[in-house]
Amino acid sequence: MTTIAVTPRGFRQTAGRHQALLAEHGLTPRYPAVDRPLTGDELAELVTGCSAAIVGLDEVGPAVLATDTLRAVVRFGSGVDNVDLDAARRHGVLVARTPGANAVSVAELTIALIFAVARRVTSLDRSVRHGSWRRVPGFELAGRRLGIVGLGVVGREVASRAAALGLEVVAFDPVASEAQVPLVEFDELLTTSDIISIHCPLTDSTADMFGEAALRAMRPGSVLVNTARGGIVDEAALAAVLREGHLSGAALDCFAREPLSDSELIGLDNIILTPHCAGTTQEAVERAGVTAVQEVLRALAGEPLHHRVA
Repeated sequence: MTTIAVTPRGFRQTAGRHQALLAEHGLTPRYPAVDRPLTGDELAELVTGCSAAIVGLDEVGPAVLATDTLRAVVRFGSGVDNVDLDAARRHGVLVARTPGANAVSVAELTIALIFAVARRVTSLDRSVRHGSWRRVPGFELAGRRLGIVGLGVVGREVASRAAALGLEVVAFDPVASEAQVPLVEFDELLTTSDIISIHCPLTDSTADMFGEAALRAMRPGSVLVNTARGGIVDEAALAAVLREGHLSGAALDCFAREPLSDSELIGLDNIILTPHCAGTTQEAVERAGVTAVQEVLRALAGEPLHHRVA
């Protein structure tokens, strides 16, 4: 039997073909004892003696990648900003991901969050539970402009759904060679969009992309949604513009530090906070899980990986 480390909670907690594949191919999963992303030291301890690892948002640093037996790391998702790719190359560890497996799930939650902010669903729910029947007007989506930042697989899924709802959709993506929606410059997207939805990776160029200057350049009363990566939005600056009312609302599914705690955002009524769960549906978990196990099997068999990044 070959032992592999498996950290993503969705993989562990959702039954499906991905788990059956492990048993069918003689792979014994080693799961962590905690229900959160692991630190580098914790993950290094978990992978000791393992031939491969399927990871979520854990810290995959040099100590992990220097493990003698580790041959491959597969990111359960599309972003690999939590993996030290240079260290992986130095230690000869293959790195792959599962691109597109959760695109539909992320897009659907994005649309749900846009609706929830526009119609003030969470605040109205809290109000009724506290005995109030006060009706606070929201706004209709039809005829509004949605600006998408990052027109990759998820961004395109969001764009098609938004267009079906009657939204005018534009996008900013400096690497997009073609698009089914008009491409605009970042400054234009900020100043003309009623809703902005982030779907780009976290890189050196996108870290704090939505800092104070960008947030204040957004159209007054507009809405910001981030289901991509924490670190793209300056959370302290966002809290300030929400308190002041410059933005009418926001929704975040990801944060610079997770789990979220001791944050100014928690006390605000005009923001919706979800626990980095956009890609967590039964269908997405199974798709990503099957792809991850298949990549592990290819790596252990010495075959080329289909979704290799390092």
